[in-house]
Amino acid sequence: MGQLCSKQTQSISNPLSTEKEISICSYKSNADDTLKLQENKFNYLNKINFADFLYSLANYSNENATIEFKYDDVNIDFKITSPTFSDDFGPDVFQSFIENRILKHDNIYNAKIEESLISIFKDNLIQNVTALNLKLKQSHTDDSNFTGVKKSNVIPYGLLYCVGANTVKIKAIFNLFGDNGIIKKSDAFDDFLLSLFLIASYCSISARNKLGKYDTFGQISKENLKELLNTSELKDCQNLVTVTNKLIFGEDLSISLTYEQFKEKFKGQENAISYLLNPSGVRYLLEKNNV
Repeated sequence: MGQLCSKQTQSISNPLSTEKEISICSYKSNADDTLKLQENKFNYLNKINFADFLYSLANYSNENATIEFKYDDVNIDFKITSPTFSDDFGPDVFQSFIENRILKHDNIYNAKIEESLISIFKDNLIQNVTALNLKLKQSHTDDSNFTGVKKSNVIPYGLLYCVGANTVKIKAIFNLFGDNGIIKKSDAFDDFLLSLFLIASYCSISARNKLGKYDTFGQISKENLKELLNTSELKDCQNLVTVTNKLIFGEDLSISLTYEQFKEKFKGQENAISYLLNPSGVRYLLEKNNV
């Protein structure tokens, strides 16, 4: 298992990006075969552009959930410090977002996908975010005020599973966590990274185990499940946060980066952070840095 630099972009062109698209590495992890159905055939997020996902997420609330949503002024210029991203977004709210925004997006709605397939798609995401909620609570045992998944923790679903130009996704990350033209290490970025790593690994494996009730999937053997979870535990994801911060901000974590410098970190092979846009890449790095 490993990585291979190629022309692969995992994206489509995006009118929000005037930049030349960049190539990123492709990856292979031990869990790919086990997760291929839910990440490919039943991943209807890949019918939606990431910019639409982020825009609709940022503007979503219980108050406007059932109001028709328009994508007339889509942008990716959001800050993680915006009050909207601190909204509680546990499994029930996330399910409402999927039903009232994602499934009503023209690219999915007009595809007229069978309801039985949509049910599996929803079940996969709900099981995933339920596992995320559990693991984030475990990671915040010392914080009595922590209530679970926030809207900010849901952003990685779009980054990992929606289509879109790599440059748009990278720019969105920079916009969210950058300030005054630079990005540096922060608690908010750590929380985002942890969510992203959990979603691509432990949460996806946990969801796949629950999807065994469907004949299309079948049960995972206990041996296979144990092997896959061995590199996807909370401690592994927390360690990858540390590894990633050092790759981006240097060994002493003191480096601040402009957007162009940050984008450069996604290029090349050795020490590239392009795995942040690729669930297989996350799992490969977890295997490589298993603790």
